[in-house]
Formats: sequence, structure tokens, C-alpha cells
Amino acid sequence: MRMQLALGVLSIIVLAGCGSDRVPTYLVSGKVMFEDGSPVKYGTIEAESQHGTTATGTIQTDGTFVLGTYESDDGAAEGSNNVIVMQLISADVIQKHQKDHGAPIDSIFASYDTSSVTIEVKPVEQNQVTITVTKQNVEHD
Repeated sequence: MRMQLALGVLSIIVLAGCGSDRVPTYLVSGKVMFEDGSPVKYGTIEAESQHGTTATGTIQTDGTFVLGTYESDDGAAEGSNNVIVMQLISADVIQKHQKDHGAPIDSIFASYDTSSVTIEVKPVEQNQVTITVTKQNVEHD
């Protein structure tokens, strides 16, 4: 009986030591806006933490997003996170296509090397952030 108890306690200790290697995450949602207050209507936001994890989220047509690291909506790692905002823009040659994709963002926000945007994730129930970007300067011939 003592042997079974000892094995049971040992099993619990071993299992407790085999915890997840996941960095804890905290819920993060927010909005991506242009300087004039209009929403970025499409794209992806990515936040890279100091822990080496990356959280991503899809920007909705109203500019809102929810970040996820291990799952689509589980948040981002605590601390300072460097942020990039990416858009995939293609030339649409279909005449009847009427969907408004909104203004494109400046390409500096698509690289960690050139984006100066950061967010601070706190160990709270819900982090609300606003990301402000500038529009791409499109020159016409």
C-alpha cells in the first residue's frame, strides 16, 4: 500500500514537472486606424514578443482585430510587443468587382525593421489597443 501511495505521489510530481512550455498569453483586441480616424479595412496584424512568440490577427472591415498566439483568440505574451501590419494588394481586373478595400497602408508598417509600432500587453483580463498607421503615398502619373 505504501509503495502504491509513493508511486502515486511520484507520478503527480512528474506530471507537475511536465508543464507546458507555452509562454502565458493575455487577451488582446483592438483597432487599426489611419491618422485621420478611418479604419484600416483589411489585412493582418502581427505582434512579436520579447519572449520570441508571435501573435496574429485578421483585421476586419471596421478595423477591429483579436490577437492569438497558440489559438486564434488567446492573446499575446506579456510585455512589449513589436507590431507589423500587412496587406496583400492585387490589381483587380474584373470590371464588376465593387468591394471597397479601403486605402492601403504605408509599406513601412509591414516589416519589423521599419515599423516603429509597439503595444504593451499587461497581465489583465482584457487588453484594448489602438494601432495608428499612415496611408501609402500613391503618386499618379
